Amino acid sequence: MTLYALLHITRIEGHILNNMTAAHTCKMPSDYQNEVTTVICRKIKPGHEKDYNDWVRRYLTFERKAPGYLGTTIIVPGGSKSSLRHIIRRFADKAAMETWDNSEESLKLIEEANNYSTRHYETSTGLETWFTLPDLKTLSQSPPPRWKMAIVIFFAAYAISSLSRYILTPFIGQWPLLENAVIYTAILVVLLTYFALPIMNRLLRHWLYPRNV
Repeated sequence: MTLYALLHITRIEGHILNNMTAAHTCKMPSDYQNEVTTVICRKIKPGHEKDYNDWVRRYLTFERKAPGYLGTTIIVPGGSKSSLRHIIRRFADKAAMETWDNSEESLKLIEEANNYSTRHYETSTGLETWFTLPDLKTLSQSPPPRWKMAIVIFFAAYAISSLSRYILTPFIGQWPLLENAVIYTAILVVLLTYFALPIMNRLLRHWLYPRNV
C-alpha cells in the first residue's frame, strides 16, 4: 500500500526547507498530486520589523505574478510581538516553484531579506500547516490554539474513521491486522489533508481565527 503522507525536504532560496506532498495510488486530480507546499522560517533582526514587513508586501506582490503560484499564508507564532515569521507557500508543482525561486526578482528580494532577518530552524508539531486560511489578509495571522486544532482534528478523524470502517469492513474486515491498519491509516491521512480539514477550516474560520477574519 503506497497511500501515505510524505514530508520531504526541498531547496528554496538556496536553503533547505520543509516541503509537504502526498504520494498515493488512489485516483486523485493531477493538481493535488503535483501541488507543492514550502515553509520558510525567518527571525527578524531587532529594530527591522517595519523593514521586514514592507519587504514581505513587496515579495508577495511579485510572487503572486509567478506562473503556478497558488497562495501564501504568514503565521506569527506567539502573537504579533514575536520576531519569528513562518511563510507557507503553495505552488501548482515543483517546477513552477523552482522557476520563481531562481528568477532574478526572487533572488534579489531574498538577498535584501537577509538585511532584515535571518534563517530560523525549529522543531514544530506541523499542525499549523493544516490550518491555513485560503486568503491572507494580515501579516499578523497567528495559528489557532492547539486545543482548538486538536478538537477539529479529533472530530474530522472520528468521522472519517467511522465512515471508512462502516463502508470497508464487509470487504476487508477479515484481512490481516497489519494490512487492515495500513489501509485505514492511509485513508485517514489523505482525507484529512485534502478534504476534511480544508473544509472544516473554512466552515469554522470565525471560531479558529476570531481576531483575523
